[in-house]
Amino acid sequence: MDISDKLRQYRKQNNLTQKELADKLHLSRKTISGWENGRGYPDIKSITQLSEIFGVSVDDLLKDDNLLEHYNEQNKQSERAEKIVKITYYLNLTLILILYCNLFDLLIINTSLFLLLLLTNLVIFFSTYSDWDRFKKNKRSLKAVIAFVVLLMVNSSVVPLNSEFFRLLAVNNQAEKLGVITGEILIILLLSICLTLIFCFYPRKQQRKRNSNNSAKN
Repeated sequence: MDISDKLRQYRKQNNLTQKELADKLHLSRKTISGWENGRGYPDIKSITQLSEIFGVSVDDLLKDDNLLEHYNEQNKQSERAEKIVKITYYLNLTLILILYCNLFDLLIINTSLFLLLLLTNLVIFFSTYSDWDRFKKNKRSLKAVIAFVVLLMVNSSVVPLNSEFFRLLAVNNQAEKLGVITGEILIILLLSICLTLIFCFYPRKQQRKRNSNNSAKN
């Protein structure tokens, strides 16, 4: 019997409607209906809750080849995402160091190109990052906000000290001056966000619950 049939059978044995079961799991009735019709699968956390509600073992619910294949595919996707997050994290660190060196004439690079690379890397990191649960605690979120504010203040004081900024400010064209100042503000914001990423978003290795899968296979 596959997981969809088991869920339907155990739900009816416990005299629960899809809505009542959904309320117990803090999910929508549509999600339960999807599980029972084979359009989706419960995650490990939901499997554990279902076993408690139905009074059956987790192993019993997990004995479904399709479900195990689904979890294995999820693990592969998570591993790929972790690699991307780790690569973009360290690339972010490298790009920031190069950009700071460029700002203070230690290296000569195309600043616009590097800012574009930094922004692209930032988008990839946050679109792949999945460990948002660690920020559900108010202390962790507060630390990230404080770190960003402090880094913003530091960059606002340090970044404008570069010689190129003062040279460009000396021009008489007011529109060009405004463009220089706007560009400097964007650099400060981007650097502050990227540094906050480094201090507060260090990628941790996600713990995957393979034990349940292994026990089900046994």
